[in-house]
Order: sequence, then structure tokens, then C-alpha cells
Amino acid sequence: MTTVLARTEGAFIGHAIASQYDPSIFMALNVSDSLIDRRAFDGPDILSRHLYLYHTKKYEIGEITKYIYQEAVQRTKEPSSITRENFRFDQSVIDELVKLADKKCDGHTAGCSPAQRSYPLAFCAFISTDDLYDFTNSEAKLTHENPLAGQVAGIVNVICRSLLKNQNWIDAIRSAFTIPKLHQDIIAIYGRHQRFLTPAVETNSAYAPTVLNAALHYVANSTSAAQAIAKAHAHDKNYCAPIVGILAGARWGIPLEMLQQNINDEKLKTIRETASKLYEFWKIKPGSVTV
Repeated sequence: MTTVLARTEGAFIGHAIASQYDPSIFMALNVSDSLIDRRAFDGPDILSRHLYLYHTKKYEIGEITKYIYQEAVQRTKEPSSITRENFRFDQSVIDELVKLADKKCDGHTAGCSPAQRSYPLAFCAFISTDDLYDFTNSEAKLTHENPLAGQVAGIVNVICRSLLKNQNWIDAIRSAFTIPKLHQDIIAIYGRHQRFLTPAVETNSAYAPTVLNAALHYVANSTSAAQAIAKAHAHDKNYCAPIVGILAGARWGIPLEMLQQNINDEKLKTIRETASKLYEFWKIKPGSVTV
């Protein structure tokens, strides 16, 4: 039986390796740090971390989130001396900013960024299994108005939580797709992902259901995290690969030799410390999972 710590570390390290340590890993660490610090889901706190990350590092966090950042800066009183707290807005303001971004993008905000960054929710003991999907949608709505972004992120996180509870892969997939009121483009993935790599119609490469279909295909048709990540890299390093790393790492864990070959000690230390902190919370919530 794979342990909670191995699956948690596996998701984080798999994400880092598969994404080649792109900015999505830092956004996932933002979600983790907020959960650890606040001991609860706090959407405004999470968004403030995402926006401050871009303000200080100028990492590529996606056009939608960058547009929200630009609008947010205009609402700060002293743009020349911004702190993270300046980006902590009431939920009503966040909703307004997200709607502006959606309008700017002509409604094309069904991207996969929330699925790449929100998976720490699945490994957090303070987020119950019953609430996980709803909180995932709330995290997605911090930047992406289109509900498909949240639904796909929710599918990824429900699969991760099922794996954390030691369900097998097939049962974890089946359970995730029983979520009510899923969009038809997402429902169709359940019957396609093991047979066809691409959906029946051409879509944008960042369209969340397309990315999910490919990610599930690679993990379902592999026997190890290394194999799944290699298949994803041959197809799509930007959108699909990070999610493959998350799911494959949660499914199998990451073997030591793969870890040593792909990530340096300094970066690995931060990731493992974060995973360990999330794991510790399961110890004080007995009966939730087998630790």
C-alpha cells in the first residue's frame, strides 16, 4: 500500500519534473502555503499570493491571471510600494476582476491553469472529501470565470483524493466522473480517454477538457510515472504534462532514481517540506486516510 506521504510527495515532485519546474509549481506552492498558514480554504489569501508572485517574479502565470493583476494594481493605493496584503481583496472585488478578465478574453477562460495549481487541496486534511470539488471550483473562480476550468480541476483533485484513500486507478476515475452536472465535453472524456488521445473535435490546446483527456490517456496507458511523463512530453510539455506529473505521482509515487536525475537538492527541499507539512495534518485527523 502506497502511503499518504508518498502520494503527496509524488504529486508535487511529479508536477515539478513533468512541468520542468515551470511557474505552475510556484502557484501550487502558493495554494499549499495558504492552506498551511490559514488551516482552511481562503480564496482571497490564495489570489493575493498568485498576484504577488507575478508582481515580484514576473513568472509566466497565464494571460488571464496577468490581466487580473493589471486590474488589481490599479486598485492599490500606492502602486510603488505594493506588498502581498495590497492584493488581498474582498470576494466581491475578486468576482468583478474575474468577470472583467472573462470579458477581455471573450469568454475563452476554460483553461487548464486551475488544474495545474489547485491539487494541494486534494492533499489537505482540512478539506473534506465532500467539500473538495466545491472548494476546487472556488479556487478556479479566483481567475477563470468559465466553469469548465473548475470542473476539470475538480476531476483531477477528486482522482487525487481517491488515490490518497488507496482506491485503485479505475475506481478513482469512475468516482470522479460521477460528479453531477458536469459539462458534456467533460462527460465524454470518460468513454474516450483510454481509446482516443484527442477529443472528437479540434479545440484550443489549452482547453481544459482537451488537456484532461490527454492527461488521463497517458496515465491510464502507462505502468509508471516515468513512462507517463515521457509520453506526455512527446506530445505537450506546456499544458498536459504538468497534470500527468500530478496524477502519475499520486498514483505510483516517484522512485528515488527518477527524483535524483530530474530535480536539484534546493528545489527538492522546498517541495518535500511542503508535502511533509500537508502530510502532518492527516496525523491529527484520525480516520480520514491510512497514514
